[in-house]
Amino acid sequence: MPSPWRLLPRSVRQLGLHRLVAALIVFCLVSMAYLAYHVSSTPKIKEPPPLPLGDCSAPLPLLLGGLGGGGGIGVGSILRGAAGGGFFPSQGNRRRVGGGGGGGGGARGSETWRTEPVVLVLVESIYSQLGQEIAAILEAGRFRYRTEMAPGRGDLPSLAVRGRGRYALVVYENLLKYVNLDTWNRALLDKYCQDYGVGIIGFYRAGENSPPSAQLRGFPLFLRSNLALRDYRVNPVAPLLYVTRPGQMDPGPLPGEDWTVFLSNHTTYEPVLVASPRPPAPPPPPPPPQASLDVGGLASQAHYPLQQRPLLATVIQDLGLHDGIQRVLFGGSLSFWLHKLVFVDAVAFLTGGRLSLSLERHLLVDVDDIFVGKEGTRMKVSDVEALLHTQNKLRNLVPNFTFNLGFSGKFFHTGTDEEDLGDDTLLRHRKEFWWFPHMWNHMQPHLFHNVSVLAEQMRLNKQFAQEHGIPTDMGYAVARTTLGSTPCTASCMRPGSPSGASR
Repeated sequence: MPSPWRLLPRSVRQLGLHRLVAALIVFCLVSMAYLAYHVSSTPKIKEPPPLPLGDCSAPLPLLLGGLGGGGGIGVGSILRGAAGGGFFPSQGNRRRVGGGGGGGGGARGSETWRTEPVVLVLVESIYSQLGQEIAAILEAGRFRYRTEMAPGRGDLPSLAVRGRGRYALVVYENLLKYVNLDTWNRALLDKYCQDYGVGIIGFYRAGENSPPSAQLRGFPLFLRSNLALRDYRVNPVAPLLYVTRPGQMDPGPLPGEDWTVFLSNHTTYEPVLVASPRPPAPPPPPPPPQASLDVGGLASQAHYPLQQRPLLATVIQDLGLHDGIQRVLFGGSLSFWLHKLVFVDAVAFLTGGRLSLSLERHLLVDVDDIFVGKEGTRMKVSDVEALLHTQNKLRNLVPNFTFNLGFSGKFFHTGTDEEDLGDDTLLRHRKEFWWFPHMWNHMQPHLFHNVSVLAEQMRLNKQFAQEHGIPTDMGYAVARTTLGSTPCTASCMRPGSPSGASR
């Protein structure tokens, strides 16, 4: 019996075959297009290095001297000799974007409020040291943040929801992760930063295999890596400065020889921290007859006049004149203490002051166990005088700074004659200090099992203070403890308890 297919006319059979072939061709074309899109939009696993800089083989002073002015990080902005009257240009001659650091001005005011006050931290590993240091600083400031793995494959985390940005700042642990983003994600992130006024902070840390000279892809910015530097300075006219004091200098060699500096002639870049190249170690001294002939060698660079040393920018601020995005770039990690301060300033500036803290601080320094200690370990007259001298010195930096002395009256005058004179000297200057009580016999309060005994110990200490003119109205008491923190004892904290004798 013939098959049903053969019973159909030949024209109908050919038409169905043609449609089947056409459907297969269309399916293949769609599959190839999808595969091509997926491959082109997925970044490579291995990051390409930055573009090489062909003319970076010149010595550092010559390289900087050859860069033009124009307000960039060239000779016009950071290289100043003695004739110029300083290392940095005057504030009036610089292009400023926005206001000061903590007061806002980094991000555009009308756009910062369209974002949540959250920092997006993109790290290479959740265990990386730099990532943990960034998180620690943000936590210390009580700033909200979210840590994500920097995309090597796949997409960025969601940046906006219903027209409101989810992040006010983006921090890249590795600047190259940002520079080498694939075209799609890079355009997406840049558009988000431009539309919502979001800034970017990036860190570039040179490794053993890092090229000595490189250009950041897509930026008019060049790098020189693995350098030894000295004499760190703060640019006094850097717009982002808030906590960091302008114009300060940290003399001496900087730790390590893996520093990265930024070079550019574009007006969008402003140096924040600069340093001088560290001279190479002098060669061993020649024999005595030839000692007077060595006057122009490498050793003479160590005595290069301070005003004539070239200045290299290790931290720069991108004012956003190149592509509308403000950035702060670090040529190192946060291990150096000054970088931590500048990082705090950068967070405040780039978020328009939304993620910043007040400059007002309250400082209290307790000096425990006054009158306590065995013979030979107690305060003498010279120690009291040194304490007064230190307090007066600190008052030049912190107005009304006063040491807070914790005392146990039972041990008054129980030292040597010289130490007893120290006790008398403390009481003679009692009004120049603040005072707070420990227990009378220096016991830990949580070891008392009887509330009345605890209250009696506190009453005796108060009586001692009244007899010797020690103020008792400070409203502050800390009992002696060796547990690493002061324990909260219920009998001390209970309202209306007999331990109120400390007031």
